[in-house]
Amino acid sequence: MLLLTALALSLWFWRRNLKDASLWMVLTYAGVGLIAWTDFSSVSIAANAFPKILKDFIMLGMVGFVQSMAVKKQISVWSAVILIFAMFAAVHYLEELIEADEQVAPQELAVTEGPESFLVELREGASDEQLLEFAEDNGLTIDRAFFPEAASETLLDNYYVVTDETGSRGMENGLAVLSTVNYLEPNETILVEPFIVDDATNVPASNKSLSINDPFTSEQWVMEVLHMDAYYRLLHDLRPERTAKVVILDTGVDGKHEDLTDNYFSIESKYDNDPHGHGTHCAGIAAGVTNNGVGIASLAGTGEQPFVEVSSVKVLNGGGMGTQKTIIAGIIEAVDEGADVISLSLGGRSTQSSQRAYSAAVKYAQRNNAIVVAAAGNSNRDAKDFAPANAEGIITVAAIDQLLLRAPFSNRTENVQRAIAAPGVGIYSTIPGNQYKAYSGTSMACPFVAGLLGVMKSLRPDLDYQQAYALLHATGRESTETRITGRIVQPAAAVEALLR
Repeated sequence: MLLLTALALSLWFWRRNLKDASLWMVLTYAGVGLIAWTDFSSVSIAANAFPKILKDFIMLGMVGFVQSMAVKKQISVWSAVILIFAMFAAVHYLEELIEADEQVAPQELAVTEGPESFLVELREGASDEQLLEFAEDNGLTIDRAFFPEAASETLLDNYYVVTDETGSRGMENGLAVLSTVNYLEPNETILVEPFIVDDATNVPASNKSLSINDPFTSEQWVMEVLHMDAYYRLLHDLRPERTAKVVILDTGVDGKHEDLTDNYFSIESKYDNDPHGHGTHCAGIAAGVTNNGVGIASLAGTGEQPFVEVSSVKVLNGGGMGTQKTIIAGIIEAVDEGADVISLSLGGRSTQSSQRAYSAAVKYAQRNNAIVVAAAGNSNRDAKDFAPANAEGIITVAAIDQLLLRAPFSNRTENVQRAIAAPGVGIYSTIPGNQYKAYSGTSMACPFVAGLLGVMKSLRPDLDYQQAYALLHATGRESTETRITGRIVQPAAAVEALLR
């Protein structure tokens, strides 16, 4: 509309002394009115429309100024045309930069004014007496951080969380000099929030090209680019050795959702609800019930005997906020409940170059034959600076769009150990209350990989994280941006390679 109005304004300048001048004047004013109305109706808060309207009116003013120069022969007509197109191109480019910058929020480290908190690892065999005395002398609260069942396999049972509720800051130096303290790091706070892309509520027509009958597959563009029909046909003729357990660590999961309930098992009833929606969306991508004539299709496969069942450990509150301590405790709990795959669609910018506690939790999972997968992060930065995406031994998932390019928000993964890419833009999946919605984020890419790994573990239960990643990488699809995303996961090819 802005371009058409600019064209009408230009013609008005050039034909202002002719009989049809009034026509172009009317069209220009009509365009201005439509621009103002469009800008106003495109925002949810009226005050947010003012910057958009101001920007569009400044653009029209610049077009008028350039055209007046051309009419007065101060510049040539071609110069005016080039200048106008250059202005539109520059504004479009700046808008894209601003939009990309605004997309930093969903998995960025939350900056809060809350109490200072640290994860403190005591030396093996050391008593906690000195730490308790330090906490009492300085008015700090202290608690054991983690309670792994297989405590002999890990040092995580040596961790404490120490918090200064007064908010006075500065306890780090005092903790660091204690002779019984082996290591400490901030108990970092993270906040997750998906990008809402589509609020469609109409039931779309079934995708007739698929061998499954889920009605919302026409909303799932991933079906084609991931060759999902070949995947479903392959799984149809296979039988799992056992049903694999995929555990979503998030805001909870609506275990009663119509398209999840038959694939859902409960670890604790308090985890079976989701006031936020983020965890339920991730669960649907990984393990929504497929070929049941309801909702969406997922990576869980089809057939009478399920390949995958999904569950939840709630590590984030209803606002999508959690801490490093709650996430690591969730990993431990999932492992102790027999998880085969743990999916972490969460994380944030880390202040630590090395993620000792996260890495210890991932190692605990691996020793118990579980694979841990994490989202790369949504800040258009290097994933090596984001946790837990940068933890040792983790499989890190970047997001791609419909063109198989890195999503503008997705972190780059060239500097992490095990990078893979999956769709993460406009991903249609389950949300609480038997509803469905499209979200975008590396949060959405992560469960594509987690769900596939669950199926692979169901076919070969002894598959470890190194073998699993080797298969994903070897069968992944190259793109023009593979270097910064990893290869794009290809479910059918990965399963075929597993069976060979």
